[in-house]
Amino acid sequence: MEVRYSRLLEKPIAVSGRLEHREDGSLVRRVVWPYQEVTILQGENVSVERAGSKPRRFTLDRAPELRGMLASFGAILQGDRRLVDRHFAVSARGSESRWEITLTPRNDKLKRQLSRIVVVGTDNRPKCFTLEEPDGDGSLLALGVAGLGDLPVSLDRDVLHAWCTDGDGQ
Repeated sequence: MEVRYSRLLEKPIAVSGRLEHREDGSLVRRVVWPYQEVTILQGENVSVERAGSKPRRFTLDRAPELRGMLASFGAILQGDRRLVDRHFAVSARGSESRWEITLTPRNDKLKRQLSRIVVVGTDNRPKCFTLEEPDGDGSLLALGVAGLGDLPVSLDRDVLHAWCTDGDGQ
């Protein structure tokens, strides 16, 4: 489940689907609700196909925040600390059973699009990825969540952060 925040929106937008990190390093995001869309990030290329629309294709040069997201997801999922360190300054806190990693972009171009990525997890599993943009917009990706009923009633950013860090937030 992904929740998108924007100061242009009256309330957050929630979408549900699957995120797949492939062995070749590509990332596939499949949205199944409330619309159907498949986004594939492979190498420097991005394709977006939404039901009822023409496919769109572009390179990561037009969307540097996607490059950072791809690099961070892939590196974290593969346990590649060297790749994470190349793209981000890393700080961590917590314990083995409940932890938080903050990734701050090193690249100035990426910093204009992405302030930081916060990964919250328990034991050896990430639970939430939060992408924060310099203008205050951002998104939270809750892993392993099947639908809105698995999240707190309120999709307020602070409530969701509390839910990610301690499982509460109701």
